[in-house]
Amino acid sequence: MWSKLWYFVIFIITLSINTIIVTKENAVGKNNGFIQRKLDLDKIDTPKNIFVGSAVGGGSHLNPILEVCKILLDRGYKVNLVAPGNFTAKSTLYHSIPQIITGEPFDTYASPEYRKIFFNEFTFKSLADEQMMFNQRYIEYFNKYLQAYKETKPDLFICDYVGNEACFDLAWKLKKPVVGFVSNTEFFTAPPPFRSDPMMGCHVNMENESFYDRFICAVVQPLRLGWHFRKILNYLNARRAEVGVSEHYDIRGRIVNTLFLVNSFFGFELPSAWPPIHQEIGPILPDTFPDLSSDLNLFLSAHPRTMYIALGSFVYTTPKNYAILLQSVLELINSNIIDGVIWATVRFNESELPSTFTLSTGDIISTLNILNNLYPHIHVTKYAPQFAILSHKNTKIFLSHGGASSSHESMYTATPMLVLPIAFDQPGNAEKLELTGMALKLSKIDLKVEDIVSKVIRIMSEESFKMNAERMQVLLKFNSKRKYRGVDLIEIVMNFAKRDGIRNENDELEVDNEVLLRNWITPDSRMGFIRGNYLDVFSVAIIISLVLFSSLVYGFYVIMFAFKKWALRNRNSQSKPKNE
Repeated sequence: MWSKLWYFVIFIITLSINTIIVTKENAVGKNNGFIQRKLDLDKIDTPKNIFVGSAVGGGSHLNPILEVCKILLDRGYKVNLVAPGNFTAKSTLYHSIPQIITGEPFDTYASPEYRKIFFNEFTFKSLADEQMMFNQRYIEYFNKYLQAYKETKPDLFICDYVGNEACFDLAWKLKKPVVGFVSNTEFFTAPPPFRSDPMMGCHVNMENESFYDRFICAVVQPLRLGWHFRKILNYLNARRAEVGVSEHYDIRGRIVNTLFLVNSFFGFELPSAWPPIHQEIGPILPDTFPDLSSDLNLFLSAHPRTMYIALGSFVYTTPKNYAILLQSVLELINSNIIDGVIWATVRFNESELPSTFTLSTGDIISTLNILNNLYPHIHVTKYAPQFAILSHKNTKIFLSHGGASSSHESMYTATPMLVLPIAFDQPGNAEKLELTGMALKLSKIDLKVEDIVSKVIRIMSEESFKMNAERMQVLLKFNSKRKYRGVDLIEIVMNFAKRDGIRNENDELEVDNEVLLRNWITPDSRMGFIRGNYLDVFSVAIIISLVLFSSLVYGFYVIMFAFKKWALRNRNSQSKPKNE
């Protein structure tokens, strides 16, 4: 009997507790008037297939784009990379992304054109020469992209910006939405007058330059650039006509109404106003990186003041400069300024080095011993896990070419830099890094052992370089989350296409790229240069001001003339004798 009574009591207590919980939930849901905000969108019938095109290929261009593509895959989209080289199959991080191979990657080391670009001073003429090399393969790229389009039937194009007019042109011809991807702003935006680039013979920041230099960089050099590119544009438009693409005379390409995702950030980029259709989402970095090998870990642990040297996988410098670099690090080690060097020699011809190096102390070091890692203070490797090396506490300085990815990784790990820029965006990046206070730059045209040694000593001895590197690290760590914002922007374009697009006779979605992203397109891009900059209004305002000012001056002159005449007459009348 007591047991039954006990079970009944437990039942009543349980029922009471449940009633209280339900009542409380109802009170929260109804009496307080709250509902849950929903973040997800209806993705039914949303386009899913994405075409990613790159004319250059290689890790520097593809890694940031593919990092975004990984997130797109996680969100249910289908992505196909169309690029030279069997890149994704060899990649640990991006092997899940299928690739259509457009050919072998371009071998810059075997190219006399690139040797000329890399060995000489990089100017806008050098940029034009490289652009012409891409334009000469325009029809080849266009046809390969078109074939890939027929195989994959994409709903949206993502185009790497460099040398890739064929990708943008195909998207516009097929009336497909397109998103551009670029690692910096110098080559595709119209910069404000206070911003320029070393390839123009100017500085990144013109704030403190003389009137003469500002005039040359804001007026003369852009005119020279446009004049120099006119033949290239004419050649490109002739190729466009062959494949049925309309002419386009902006040297920056079809960027006005195209969403561009910029793998950079303010703090590294000089602050300036960008149109809403250009969005900075950088730095884009993977969530995981290859770790140190056992021999590299052992070397770093044994050398607490290590310099890491890497000039990238695409560019290279002269044999003389490589010899100067090696001579410099030997002198630095011999002077006990640093005690170790890790050198990644991707683009490096060992046969072009001298057989021995003689130090200032008279010691002779065998080059063969260095290259075979028999010299205890230098570790030479073809490829290196760069981020892991930079993350190690014993890596004190990074001698780099100043590529975007290397710069981002160095800032993320707060590693001070010595920058030897070769070409493209690297001279500009070197100046930007120097402006942050975490780096010093070298000249490939006038590279000297004494200059390298003195600048390494400064970086190693002055605390400001490390402090400024740590300041940049704060920006990098917060901004590195914005790759998800980049994916959100791509999804916005896909949803706009879903709602604004029209099905053609083949049931394929087509859009008008001139108006698809009207939410982000500023009106001045449609108004023309004069109306868009209100030059007509300001000109009339100046004319009105001049007329009013002239009228006031003239009126004042008339009044003064009349007053003087009256005063003179009055004086004459007073000076006459009274008997008159």
